[in-house]
Amino acid sequence: MNFKQTLWISHSALSAYSRCPHLYYFEYIYRNPKTGNRIQIVNPYLSLGSAVHETIEGLANVSIKKRKQISLKERFENIFEGYRGKKGGFLLKSQENDFYGRGVKMMERVEKSNFLEKPSTMLEKNFPVVDLFSGEAKLVGSLDWIEVLPGGGAHIIDFKTGNNREGNGSLQLPIYAILAKENLSIEVEKVSYWYLQHDDNPVSQEIGDLNSSLEAIKEKTSAIKRSIANNYFPCKYNGKCFSCGDYEKIFGGEAEMIGSDKERKKDLFFVFKEEDVAKKVIEDNFLNADEKEMFKDRIAGNTNETKKGSGDPVEEGTEKVQEIKAKLKKNLSKGELKAVVKLLNNNGKKSES
Repeated sequence: MNFKQTLWISHSALSAYSRCPHLYYFEYIYRNPKTGNRIQIVNPYLSLGSAVHETIEGLANVSIKKRKQISLKERFENIFEGYRGKKGGFLLKSQENDFYGRGVKMMERVEKSNFLEKPSTMLEKNFPVVDLFSGEAKLVGSLDWIEVLPGGGAHIIDFKTGNNREGNGSLQLPIYAILAKENLSIEVEKVSYWYLQHDDNPVSQEIGDLNSSLEAIKEKTSAIKRSIANNYFPCKYNGKCFSCGDYEKIFGGEAEMIGSDKERKKDLFFVFKEEDVAKKVIEDNFLNADEKEMFKDRIAGNTNETKKGSGDPVEEGTEKVQEIKAKLKKNLSKGELKAVVKLLNNNGKKSES
């Protein structure tokens, strides 16, 4: 990257680089040669978070009186429709229903609180910016919600839809406070996370000295700049990384491009994970009960077990196995079939060792 171009730094970018520089490369540097866009993998957790944020954040500029008349559940249902199926990273209907149910419970939690009855404000810019290195790098972020406290100060609230809580030393809220301080006309008095799966109300957080946080942000940004200058983004775990491994599957034919986010100039990919495809085969009805049991044996690496109640061993080359293979080829997509074959081969090797 030529540093005459601006390097945009966000909490998400810093987190990606910290998890694995190779992940950062795929998410922020690599461009699809066919479209010139960045690439992004869709997944259920990201989709749930997006649907929940859209549901709540879209009410920030709605009057308190009108907010009371809006059903969050109905609003969420309508928004979640756009994330069903592969568009949301869902291969299994059971998984999709589970995540939908989680979202509904979150909406019920928000509706039971008096959160939407409190005054709020918005930044003039959707993506406020703070200069980091004389224009070479800029800090940017999107604040979920800014409540106006009774004394006139600002309360920054970040919605969390996952199970995990932010660890000590997280720079997310300090980043938001820094951005708000430079781009908001009222003083930031309070910052909170709202873990919507667990907590009935936002939980206030201590963020410490913002100058120290800004120095930490600059230090991490400098590390990213060095990687870009040297074009060096190694996998943190020597190629056995959970974080960047899914992106490698895109280039191995184990993913499907499902569309593009034109506003953010990203191409969206669905990655076929072996375990999920195996579950889909079991949940669907193109195999009968006996065939499903044989398939389960195969993916468990039990290639020579005898099926209960019969004298027929489940072995490679038998007529029944060939029938199952034919049904898999007929009912699975190319990416799904490749994932199943990979799973069967890997488990077959395990059973031999």
